[in-house]
Amino acid sequence: MSNLDIQKRVVGMFEEILEVEPGSVKAEQTFEELEIDSVLFIRVVVQCETEFDIQFEDEMLFAAKFPDVKSYISYIETKV
Repeated sequence: MSNLDIQKRVVGMFEEILEVEPGSVKAEQTFEELEIDSVLFIRVVVQCETEFDIQFEDEMLFAAKFPDVKSYISYIETKV
């Protein structure tokens, strides 16, 4: 699976969970800009773990670990 495929799938998950139009979420956006709270963050984590058959390390289960969507995607790329 290419990094571009991973990025598209992850961004799609954010858009689905945030219930926004496709194309609304950009990799450069912060979780704060997207108004992602801890509950929404965990929902995205669980969906990514299921979708990509990966597991986040416990210390990475905090939105504060990721300054933006791009850094979150990069972490997932290292796990896939």
